[in-house]
Amino acid sequence: MMNPFATASVSLYEVPLGCEAVPGMGCGVLAKPILAILAREPAVAEAWLNRNGTMVAVLWNEGIAPEFRSERIRSILAEQGLAARELAGAARKSTLRDFSSGAGWYRGDAVDRLSEEEAAIIATRLVHRVTAKVPLSDDKIETLLKAFGEVCRHQLINRPVTSTPLRRQRTRERNLESWAQPSRWCCT
Repeated sequence: MMNPFATASVSLYEVPLGCEAVPGMGCGVLAKPILAILAREPAVAEAWLNRNGTMVAVLWNEGIAPEFRSERIRSILAEQGLAARELAGAARKSTLRDFSSGAGWYRGDAVDRLSEEEAAIIATRLVHRVTAKVPLSDDKIETLLKAFGEVCRHQLINRPVTSTPLRRQRTRERNLESWAQPSRWCCT
């Protein structure tokens, strides 16, 4: 992922970009616009989010003064309503080792993979709720999983809304539309 000699060009920030629906996983809906803003920043070569959504790694272009880096990131994140704390010392060293491995770090559009995982988990939860009340055949469960998963995926990736209540409302409405076709789901 990164030249080991370039570690001085990497800044690591603790950020609150975890997923509400799936604890321990980063939120693609929240992270994607922030990573896009960072990628457009002339001083930034690359920006990454860790899988947990708790860290952002920024690889700076050559010649960017360390004093400028932290202030610029804090400013960009503050504009998005986020606070960030730059890692230092042992925490930085440990996270930098993790980042250098390349495993579990996502750039820009790659955070859509996190959203796809989130969509599948939400769809599974919804189907479990339905099947707890209405017995369905395995084929119908599979069809429902696919339909709900696609609705959730579409809402998270193609129509992202960073407002959690609005996102939940839209997803609920689309899933109800999918469910409203009784001939697809009724036990016959």
